[in-house]
Amino acid sequence: MSRRGSHLSLGTSARDLSLGTPARDLSLGTPARDMSLGTSAVHLSLGTSAPSPVRLSAGTCWLAALLLACGPAPTPAPTPAPGPADEPAPEHADEPAHEAPPRRVRLSPEVMRDAGIADAPVRREALTETIQVIGEIAADPDRSAQVAARVAGTLEAVHFLEGDAVKVGQLLATIRAPGLGSLRADLASLQARAAAARSNLGRLEALAGRNMASQQELSTARAEAAALGAEASAAGQRLKALGLGSGNASSGNVVFSLRSPIAGLITHRGVNRGQAVVPETTVAEIVGLDEAWFLARVFEHHVGQVQVGAAAEVVLNAYPDQRFTGAVINLAHQVDPATRTLTARVALANRDDLLRLGLFGSATIAVPPGPLAPAAPPLVVPRSAITEIHERPAVFVRHADDDFELHEVVLGASAPGKVAVLHGLREGERVVTSGVFTLKSVLLKATFAEDEE
Repeated sequence: MSRRGSHLSLGTSARDLSLGTPARDLSLGTPARDMSLGTSAVHLSLGTSAPSPVRLSAGTCWLAALLLACGPAPTPAPTPAPGPADEPAPEHADEPAHEAPPRRVRLSPEVMRDAGIADAPVRREALTETIQVIGEIAADPDRSAQVAARVAGTLEAVHFLEGDAVKVGQLLATIRAPGLGSLRADLASLQARAAAARSNLGRLEALAGRNMASQQELSTARAEAAALGAEASAAGQRLKALGLGSGNASSGNVVFSLRSPIAGLITHRGVNRGQAVVPETTVAEIVGLDEAWFLARVFEHHVGQVQVGAAAEVVLNAYPDQRFTGAVINLAHQVDPATRTLTARVALANRDDLLRLGLFGSATIAVPPGPLAPAAPPLVVPRSAITEIHERPAVFVRHADDDFELHEVVLGASAPGKVAVLHGLREGERVVTSGVFTLKSVLLKATFAEDEE
């Protein structure tokens, strides 16, 4: 780089510094203010009348040229605020709004009578405290029977299978029993001998009246007639014990018909056709399940709270939506050493024939109130009044004009057969406790009809 006079040379005398074209001038806005980078010297002129031009270095001029060529930075456009038009449209916005489902039901007097509609008032009541225990369904021994063959012989036919329901007196099996012939023959023989003894006694009494027979003969005849009569009666009782009458004692039938002594379910079959049996052979076991027991396992720390006669409510795993109410009828006096529990027997009615032996579940048993019982009793309704509409608990309230209105409720604590209502009802309102299913069916049917329209 050399300096010649008043010019700054960039190393060559014939090379121009341009911004992309050989003959481009960068103007600063007036005709008299030019900056040229096309000669051997960089010359910046700042005016038309200035006698001595200002000379800048090549680096400064290059930087200024770049800034002027790029221009001012663009100002970013403001982002508009999101408005209602920018929000996503709700689903089914083009569909008309659905009307609220009906909440009132009206039934004719005939339908109400057939459905067994009954109601009860909503009242404030202190709920009893409860404990929860587990257990299972078992048979009541007083409603069970173990049926034996009762005679020795061979089974000709078996008329039942395990699980069958039988009635009182229903034929279970037929047994060919040769011993029945001997029993009938003995009875027939004794009856004939007793009849002859009575006839002889009558004849001797007539002779003794005419002093033609001694008193000794008369006494002997009386004793013989009494003895034979007793033996004939005993033989008849033996046949009756087998379910056979003594009227056909002379019959030679040796087939014994074994019948059910109770109504119930066959839980065990112990014989097969053609099998030889003795009187003690167990042919079947029958269990009457119109009532059953729930054997609740009570832990030691709850034993002092459970009392005989306490109300209980059982929920079985097989029927989580069904509740069976009963009462504690017995509390065992011996602790099971394996589980450290006592057995509390709860008697249950087999509603709708749902109970099955061995079903597992839990029981809620009422116990005496503790020291932390609530001061203000809550609103309480019978549990039978509670139903579910669209997976929410609800009740039907009966009005004076026999209209039934659906009320959604918020449930609180519960006790056997009762439940507290925290919201949705007022004290004194009457809720339907029987026939709830009919009202629910009518309400849902009306809802489906409106949806189809």
